[in-house]
Amino acid sequence: MFFVFTGLCYVIWSAAVSAVNSLDDVMVKMQGGTTNLQELSDIVGSKILTTVPYHDAVFYFIVCFWIFAIIDAYRIGKQREFQDEETPQL
Repeated sequence: MFFVFTGLCYVIWSAAVSAVNSLDDVMVKMQGGTTNLQELSDIVGSKILTTVPYHDAVFYFIVCFWIFAIIDAYRIGKQREFQDEETPQL
């Protein structure tokens, strides 16, 4: 759970930093007198297409841990179910 939480924090932090950087660039263009929406859209689109280093790796890392947790929970549930069947009922 620690690794998943840490990975999610990294992904959210990197998305927030990218959004703030895009907003800064748009504000600079608007203060410079640019009102062309296509230019502003291109700025935001170019920032979205550039990925933060390790962003994809962290995402797949989170997915792998999530799948591992599901499999582990299923395995533990089956063990407990088997133990409950073996214990005599009073």
